[in-house]
Amino acid sequence: MKKKVLVLGSTGLIGHQIYNYLKLNSDYELFNMSYRKKLQDDTILVDVRDENNFLNIIKSLKPDYIVNCIGILINGANENPENAIFINAYMPHRLARLAGELDAKLIHISTDCVFSGNKKEPYVESDEKDGKDTYAKTKGLGEIIDDKHLTLRTSVVGPELKEDGEELFHWFMNQKGTINGFTKAIWSGVTTLELAKAVKWAVENDITGLYHITNNDSINKYELLNLFKKYTQKNIEIVAVDGKQVDKNFVDTRKEINYKIPSYEMMIRDMVDLIRENKNYYKQYDIGLKD
Repeated sequence: MKKKVLVLGSTGLIGHQIYNYLKLNSDYELFNMSYRKKLQDDTILVDVRDENNFLNIIKSLKPDYIVNCIGILINGANENPENAIFINAYMPHRLARLAGELDAKLIHISTDCVFSGNKKEPYVESDEKDGKDTYAKTKGLGEIIDDKHLTLRTSVVGPELKEDGEELFHWFMNQKGTINGFTKAIWSGVTTLELAKAVKWAVENDITGLYHITNNDSINKYELLNLFKKYTQKNIEIVAVDGKQVDKNFVDTRKEINYKIPSYEMMIRDMVDLIRENKNYYKQYDIGLKD
């Protein structure tokens, strides 16, 4: 029988990438839910805050895997803590309980923002979640760490479907002239495409608990922006500035993924190729022709 996989938050930065990757690279029976806009005709629109309706729909689908990409981001969490507590902190645990009742597995997406960036050496899975703002605290509380379900903790860059996204690549593509690139802001995440590959791997392998999705390398934001520039061929000047010291570098000490997450150069190249190959999907991005 085909595995039944439900993607929650399917029009978001992460959710749409995971759904589309699984659609192209698996034979799973796929379902997807979104809040306001449909990813495709069969997208189920639902408000997570209508808890009973939301959970009853999931029950009716009887998924084998629930991939939770729903989340309130930094600005929204700080502006509306009540909403962030419900969606970021409470709902993952309610989904885990429901998954248990359905004999399903929850794959929950978390963030390096649970850390403050003050450690001065790479964060490991067991480190204290010392982030201070509402977003950090609610995402930390929402992590599911047990022997039945899986939390993938990472940080991502990638294309958005919406025009008012908060993500770094989206910000970069909307800039003109000269921008600053912070040399003391250290990053060790992945593209949303690589995260989608990790989710597929997690569906096909019996792994639980907490897993850091990273290539175990790091890059500063100045270098990352220059990779964006190189592969998009965007006409923009990037000035190296120190900026505030923020090092949320994290590493995967479990090392159970049986494929190698590529270098940042290759990740950004593949990400931009994906955007270029799906130009009708990502109309808002002006990407140069491939060399």
